[in-house]
Amino acid sequence: MERIISLIKKDLIVDWRQQNPISGILLYLASTIFAAYMAFQGFVSMEVWNALFWIILLFTSINAISKSFIQEERRSHYYYFLCRPNEIIFAKLIYSFIYLISISIISLVIYGVLLGNPIINYPLFTLNLVLGCLGLSSAFTMVSAIAFRTSNRSIMMAVLGFPVIIPVLILSISNSFKVLDGYILMQIQGNIATLFSVDVIIIALTFILFPFIWKS
Repeated sequence: MERIISLIKKDLIVDWRQQNPISGILLYLASTIFAAYMAFQGFVSMEVWNALFWIILLFTSINAISKSFIQEERRSHYYYFLCRPNEIIFAKLIYSFIYLISISIISLVIYGVLLGNPIINYPLFTLNLVLGCLGLSSAFTMVSAIAFRTSNRSIMMAVLGFPVIIPVLILSISNSFKVLDGYILMQIQGNIATLFSVDVIIIALTFILFPFIWKS
């Protein structure tokens, strides 16, 4: 655990010192939401609100998490002798999840101010958002680890990431729309459980595949 915590702190320090990526993500997020506000003049239906929110979160997460392993290119040989592969990927998964949750909260605040906030059941919406962010962050972290070993990293991120995130997106968007429509937990507990199961499968595959990717 000490090595995992140290790796998480290292990622936090690196991102804090190199503030350009964080500033770029926040600028991208704010400009995208403002563009949506200008396009709809501040009024959107519940369906459009839900779709726009997840689309913005999706592309923001791609930009935010795609750098997970790209910035480790010069440190890979050092990590090879210092840490086990499972410790490295576990730290990356935790950090990417915290990073994406923070972005989603900021996005929800800006989004709510400019385009309104139709959320009534905050606990259930938050639960679905956390599970959706867990799936997206895990999937893109795994894909980033695979793309790190290729020459065309940006293309591989898109090609490999899209099939993996489809079930996460479908379930997250469907659940959040039902929550906005007034559904309670008992009515969507099956979808929530399925989304959690998909997240567990993605995380398990990441732990299985990453040691082979890292050793190559």
